[in-house]
Amino acid sequence: MNFFVEVRLRVKPRVRGLCTGLMFVLAALAASFAGAQTGPITRLNLPVGRAYPLTTQVGVTRVSIANPEVADVVVVGTRELVINAKAAGETDAIFWLANGTRLHYRVSVHSPADRLQIALYIKIAEVRRDVLRQVGLSGLYRNSGTRVGTGTFRTDNVFDPDGTIRLPSDAGFLTLLTDFGTKNLLALIDVQEQQGRARILAEPNLLAGNKDTATFLAGGELPIPILQPSTTGGGNQVTIQYKEFGVRLQFVAEILSDSLIKLRVTPEVSSLDFVNGITISGFRIPAFRTRRVTTTVDVQRDQSMIISGLFNAEQERVRSGVPFLMDIPILGELFSSTRWQKNETELLIVVTPVLVDPNDPRPQDILRLLPDTALPAREAIQKRLNEGSSRPPSPIIR
Repeated sequence: MNFFVEVRLRVKPRVRGLCTGLMFVLAALAASFAGAQTGPITRLNLPVGRAYPLTTQVGVTRVSIANPEVADVVVVGTRELVINAKAAGETDAIFWLANGTRLHYRVSVHSPADRLQIALYIKIAEVRRDVLRQVGLSGLYRNSGTRVGTGTFRTDNVFDPDGTIRLPSDAGFLTLLTDFGTKNLLALIDVQEQQGRARILAEPNLLAGNKDTATFLAGGELPIPILQPSTTGGGNQVTIQYKEFGVRLQFVAEILSDSLIKLRVTPEVSSLDFVNGITISGFRIPAFRTRRVTTTVDVQRDQSMIISGLFNAEQERVRSGVPFLMDIPILGELFSSTRWQKNETELLIVVTPVLVDPNDPRPQDILRLLPDTALPAREAIQKRLNEGSSRPPSPIIR
């Protein structure tokens, strides 16, 4: 058997109303406290010495800062606030508004160089224009007792034993051989002109930490033999030393502030020059055409600067011929040959430093790779799927 006992307490109307009002107040405070605790927290990253202005929709009634040594708050007006970063660290800033809402900021203060790297975007362009022009006249006069020859005919090496003329391989692009209808006179005219254009373009993009060194090379290494005396006394020995050539770059960057970068950069453009090379012990060692710039500049972030715009022009005119006769006006051209060469080189180097936060990279610096399939392990289980083809299809694997 179950027995129920009902107990009734008599409360006076005045006490009953006081309890009801207290319950409503506690419920309101609990709801307000619960709503405040679940409010969003806005994270704010500031370097030392920087400020963050804040404008609210309604007036601010109270302000609280957890650690004033890291950051402080300056109230400019009823709705205008400024958060100042003072020292490295983290603190909370809380603002109570007139409409009963609250703003919560978590301020992280760091030095300008913390967690930042320097990405250097460089454009190197070299345009070279070469012009070579050669005009030569070679003459030969022979009779029973006299021989006079110039240029190609200064020796008889161009004649075969049967008297056939074989022109050398270095003759001009256009040649004219004539005997002028005589038996003792022979003349050779060769004319050649060369024009060349070369363009070297490189756009190296390098990323390095603050005050670290980064290098770049797009080219190759040329082996150069070096003769050294043997330490055992058995004669000399040849060692190989490699010389780099191509487009080279070396830079060291230092972050002075969040908007200024100190940059020491050494770009170089070099190419092989076999015309001015030398031959040692049968080894042909070329010379190097080199354009190099070394400078230290202060550059603002995300701004481009031209650190080099070099233009170099070389002209050479060589005239060879018979002494005294080559100086005769007009007729002197028959006793001489002229070689005229012109080289022009223009080099342009543009640098653009960019600050990159490795914890918060820019969207253009992220390489997104899409998977080949939605089920990477399907190939491993494909055999078992084929074995169970008679069974109903799985609701998971499609």
